[in-house]
Amino acid sequence: MDIEWTGRVCLAHAARRTANLVTRHYNRYLAPLGLEVTQAVLLGVIGSGKAESLSALARLMGIERSTLQRNLLPLEQADLVRKNKKGPKQVVPELTALGEERLAEAYEAWQLAQNSLTDMLDEPDADAIRTHLSALRKAVHRLEATTPAE
Repeated sequence: MDIEWTGRVCLAHAARRTANLVTRHYNRYLAPLGLEVTQAVLLGVIGSGKAESLSALARLMGIERSTLQRNLLPLEQADLVRKNKKGPKQVVPELTALGEERLAEAYEAWQLAQNSLTDMLDEPDADAIRTHLSALRKAVHRLEATTPAE
């Protein structure tokens, strides 16, 4: 069997290689703030107020709840995020005042990273790339919904 495990054939490998490179790019801009892009995005989603629970936040981030807990811990320890209990089983993450300040700083750094990367793109442009990535995510979601777990 001749299987090529490079980014040209394997979508998973190509996606991971690209994600790693893009992540490093954004992290260079966010490093002076002591943040990584995953943390900055997490702060942004929390700051948007769209997550009414930790489970909802995990869904919005596209990660497992256990991964979310690991990602929240350093933000809580840095006093950027706190968890507020809203009911017997509902916990809502919120930004602290310091978290709101750090999010504003992170947005500026993120915008510089975003602009520098999108300025380097020829074809396809950033919108086309987002569209293709969205199509890939949707295909995987459809497969997850229809393929029984082994």
